[in-house]
Amino acid sequence: MNDQKNLERAVTAACRLIQATWQKAVMGSQQIPGVPEIRANINLRRLYADSIAVAEQESYGAGLIVGRVVAASHIAKDLEYGKGPWDMKPMLLGGPKVKTGKNGSRYNTIPFRHGTSPKHAPNSNFKPMPKDIYAEARKLKASVRDGNRIVWGGKLTGTEERYAPGKTPSTGYQHKAGRFEGMVRIEKEYERATQSKYLTFRRVSSNSDPQAWVHPGYKAHHIARGVATHCEPAVRAIIEAAALQELKVTLSSGSA
Repeated sequence: MNDQKNLERAVTAACRLIQATWQKAVMGSQQIPGVPEIRANINLRRLYADSIAVAEQESYGAGLIVGRVVAASHIAKDLEYGKGPWDMKPMLLGGPKVKTGKNGSRYNTIPFRHGTSPKHAPNSNFKPMPKDIYAEARKLKASVRDGNRIVWGGKLTGTEERYAPGKTPSTGYQHKAGRFEGMVRIEKEYERATQSKYLTFRRVSSNSDPQAWVHPGYKAHHIARGVATHCEPAVRAIIEAAALQELKVTLSSGSA
């Protein structure tokens, strides 16, 4: 009797191929025709890629074998089909670091880290700063940690003439400070090296402008659809080869 083991293995192999290709497309290590590059930071892309899994294979009557590859994370849905702008203030004002001012308003200080090298940008969470800003920032007197506190060093000023405060495209909100104004260089010593990271800090509060701190959202990328189209010829070849082998086994069993 034919137990269809060849076909079951082929379906698994096809699913593994789709899974690997999908993950590479999300992480940007494989360019799929018709699939735009994902602009979300690498942590979000990694969450998406890590959620892509091969589901348990299912068998039905008439020799039908079904394999599925699924992505279970919320960010996968958002990046696949798009998500409109949303207000980040409830999230930013709901964590353990939130403080309450004398006037009763809640507030939080949000750090923004800036990258140093454009060549690392695709695989970094931090958008690289312009060369002129980096040249100035690296000369700042370092801020260093002393126990549980930070001894602040230099602070970057005078950047807004070149890099004026921008507007949030989705809401038109006019930012009050330039992106690089107030940047500090925080230095940390490791066993074999001393490294610097570059940060700016911005305040969010329950009194912030309603149009401030609005995430622009994500455009739809339709990566899964592009991966399915790209993988279809290879998947078809895998299944057809297994079906042919099954047929040979069946014919051989019938003639024995």
